[in-house]
Amino acid sequence: MTSTGYQLRQPHIPLVPGYAVLGFDEDDERAAEPTTDDIAALWAAAHLEARRLSLERFGDPGCYSLLFNGARRRPWPHVHIVLADSVEAKRRAFFFLSLKHATRPSRWPALRVLAEFTPMPAPMPAPTLALTSEDLP
Repeated sequence: MTSTGYQLRQPHIPLVPGYAVLGFDEDDERAAEPTTDDIAALWAAAHLEARRLSLERFGDPGCYSLLFNGARRRPWPHVHIVLADSVEAKRRAFFFLSLKHATRPSRWPALRVLAEFTPMPAPMPAPTLALTSEDLP
């Protein structure tokens, strides 16, 4: 998804269905040196996108958690979106998310087999994120 300067990515993390990352478009000047207002706008966009994804997946717009990462380790701020419809599903998702670098199938040949049995998330529908100045803090 690319809309209004944001990009939604859905990397495949084994055993974490419903995972996405929202950040600024790579060519957006805000990605390099975002202001406090830019971060607030990214956070608001992440909430809107998470609600949309949650409603689509579970029929309930409140089944999500957000994690914000600043530009300290990566050159751009971004928000992790984790969809989960129960506390147990959320705990499991965060546990496996914490292992995401160790569970990348390309890094461990044995996990390539596991990745084949992990359900892939449904493809994202066309983007519907269209923010106006009224949506932002």
